[in-house]
Amino acid sequence: MTRQSFQKGHVSRPIRTSNGETIFKIRYRLRTAEGKWKQKSETLRGVKGRKEARAILEQRIQEMTPEKLLASELTLKGFIEAYWRHYLDRKCAKPSTRANYESALRAHVLPVLGDLRITDVVPLHIENFLQQRLSTGLSPKTVLNLVALLQCIFSVAVDNDLITRSPVRKRHKPVVQRREKPIWTADQVRLILAAVPARYRALFATAALTGARLGELLGLQWKHVDPKQRKLRIEQSLWQDQLLPPKTAGSVRSIHFGDGLASVFAEHSRTACRTGADDFVFLSPTGAPLHPDVLRKDVLVGSTWHPEKVRGVRFPYVPAFRGKLHQLSNWEFEARPEAAWARYDRHDGQDLYSHHS
Repeated sequence: MTRQSFQKGHVSRPIRTSNGETIFKIRYRLRTAEGKWKQKSETLRGVKGRKEARAILEQRIQEMTPEKLLASELTLKGFIEAYWRHYLDRKCAKPSTRANYESALRAHVLPVLGDLRITDVVPLHIENFLQQRLSTGLSPKTVLNLVALLQCIFSVAVDNDLITRSPVRKRHKPVVQRREKPIWTADQVRLILAAVPARYRALFATAALTGARLGELLGLQWKHVDPKQRKLRIEQSLWQDQLLPPKTAGSVRSIHFGDGLASVFAEHSRTACRTGADDFVFLSPTGAPLHPDVLRKDVLVGSTWHPEKVRGVRFPYVPAFRGKLHQLSNWEFEARPEAAWARYDRHDGQDLYSHHS
């Protein structure tokens, strides 16, 4: 229930303008979200008399809440800084997720929409913004992510009664064509493993035969590798030198492996500079954890053995570094992908790695 206001405000006498129009000016006080009083004035046109102006003044006093006053002055950039980032804190958003949001805001959203008052943003602003982004060459998938980000921001504003409805509509979402992801065959993976620098070979072999995410592989410590049980335990992910939980709760899992990958781990443990239980399995020559951006830039893209150039053979390149190979006997992936990988490893893994040992 809205608290009753006992202020009366002020209505001016009729004011005749130079063009012959009669106007009234009203003044009243509003309490801000910080609890302070603020004077507000307004010019009324088309009002028949002072009695009607007084009725409008009383309506303003009753209707205007601190939330509405705040929204009338708050820009989208100000709302993000003052409220939306705190919402992410309450939701315990992962650092990697927040970094992606901040990058999208900095590069795309704030330069275009940041200075608009949050109450002034309408669906046409969103439509023009998305058309502009697509015209600059952004992919529909990236633009779809921007739509989702804007919808989240404006939903928080709706929940706090700053606006009555989000300006983002369902029809703002671009259509994203689903494409089959490139899949490396066993022969292609052999070419990669033969050409990859020796210090990265164990990492690439583990990626090929487990299908684990790059962050999950870089977060592996020797205590997560069980050579007797032939099992890897995925419990964490490495991002920006921080150990974080995996992407989803279901990503915490055990992956069984066969003879081929077992021999890779055995050889890697003999040459690794650190093999303590809490040491990372895959390290740089200096003993520091590998950085995914360095791998993508210097190894996947910047080196002379780029997967598309290996021995002159061209085949699909997977920028996310999660290429999965076909099993030679064409086994289909089962409900638990690690079981299929382990089965492939037992049957063909030895041949896959035999010429590297």
